[in-house]
Amino acid sequence: MYALSVVAGIAAALLVIVGRKNISLHKLLGSAKYNLLYIIMIAAAPLLVLLEHAFVSVETNSKEIVYTNWLFSIGGNAISILQDRLDYQVLTDLSIVVYVWIFAFVLYFTPILILALDDRATFRRYSLAVLFNYVILLPFYLFFPVTVTGFYADSGMTPLLYIDSNWGRMVTSIDPLNNDFPSAHVSLVVTALLVLVYAGVDYRRYYYFVAFAAVGITFSVLYLGVHWLADVFGGFALAVVAYVISGNERIQMAFDRHVRALTRKIFKEKDPAP
Repeated sequence: MYALSVVAGIAAALLVIVGRKNISLHKLLGSAKYNLLYIIMIAAAPLLVLLEHAFVSVETNSKEIVYTNWLFSIGGNAISILQDRLDYQVLTDLSIVVYVWIFAFVLYFTPILILALDDRATFRRYSLAVLFNYVILLPFYLFFPVTVTGFYADSGMTPLLYIDSNWGRMVTSIDPLNNDFPSAHVSLVVTALLVLVYAGVDYRRYYYFVAFAAVGITFSVLYLGVHWLADVFGGFALAVVAYVISGNERIQMAFDRHVRALTRKIFKEKDPAP
């Protein structure tokens, strides 16, 4: 039901933002073919995060305690004040939907929207920015494991997300609860926002939504007992760096040359004339 609801949301958003008359299956497939390797790379990157916790060892678990203590010494239990002052069930339910559903929607809909508009320059930049996020995130998750705030006794936080009987069970089935610094939820959504704002007016209706989503996700990861303040700041910093690096024309062209060459080999196309 979760997957179906995301797919339905994406289809409805395409109709609203692009318009039924402007949606061309031929253009979408052509754009997808041109960007096939980028699509494969940004689709495969999240799977590596899911596989990462299989490599967690006793040594890593001991490091987790040390690193979590470090972050606690920086931020303390300041976030627990947020839960104490805003102890409303409706806010908890809304925050869980934002954390689980809205994040997934932005993550999948953003590249689909760019493909539907056949905006190849923006898709290239967005893909590079997302890939850079994961290049930084994966080593941190492997070598700098940090416990979520809700399961750190001294934080004073209640693990609101994880004790939920529906959404929480789904999250804990795939989350090792130590992929914390920096916050991927924050970094990936803010990265999408920055790239879309730079891309211009064609995305205006959507990037307003992403801006609100970024605010809601930032609040949710703190309020639900998922992230430390340092995780959020780290996520924002990572997004800015990814945005800047992906905008470097030399890096874009150098990377894209290899992508184009490999794409031509896959589809057995001739190299362009010199």
